[in-house]
Amino acid sequence: MARSTKPTKVETKAVLIALEDKKSSRYYFQTLVKDKGLSGQIIFARYRGSKPSQVLDTLFTHKEEDRHKNSKKKKIISYEKEWIVIDRDNHTCFFTTISEAKENNICVAFSNESYELWLLLHFQLVSVHTHRDDLKSQLNKIFKKEFDLDYSKSSQDIYGFLRDKQELAIKNAKILMTAHLEKHKNIDPSKNPLTTIYQLVEYLNSLYDKSKKCDCFPQNITRL
Repeated sequence: MARSTKPTKVETKAVLIALEDKKSSRYYFQTLVKDKGLSGQIIFARYRGSKPSQVLDTLFTHKEEDRHKNSKKKKIISYEKEWIVIDRDNHTCFFTTISEAKENNICVAFSNESYELWLLLHFQLVSVHTHRDDLKSQLNKIFKKEFDLDYSKSSQDIYGFLRDKQELAIKNAKILMTAHLEKHKNIDPSKNPLTTIYQLVEYLNSLYDKSKKCDCFPQNITRL
């Protein structure tokens, strides 16, 4: 009679995301995850700094802590994808971080100049170079008009305000990307305005739909 064996390892699949701030993008994506019923499947790494290099290091540190913590439990966490969300701002490590992420097969959702570009695309197309202060100023005017509120990075309801406008934001981001690719042939993260945040949003929206294949910068650079 054959002896029955018990598996010694349990593989848990998830998605790991490291964010560049503690408020704006974190509130947005945490609420999106809850809205899509993905809680428990999407893991957010603990914030350790806003510089792109710090965000990437945060992801590496989280994985190392996972390995150490779960080795005794004989459980392996296998991330289907790993993402970092970073801003250009004035960070000198922006480009080297993208290169290092590519070397480690990590997806990069970036915004040039800042995350507020993605938020503004929920309302209008942005096609000219725009400083982050101007992005916030334009958002503030829109929020006052649309919601009778000042725009605040610390607003925990930001996703709720923008949820019904997400398709427009994705459309505007793709229009911006298409024009960029026609001009530069490949994605050049140094150009303002430009964002790949929509790729992460589309990925999360279709996480259960295996028939959909979403882009993942910088691994996949495709024309839209």
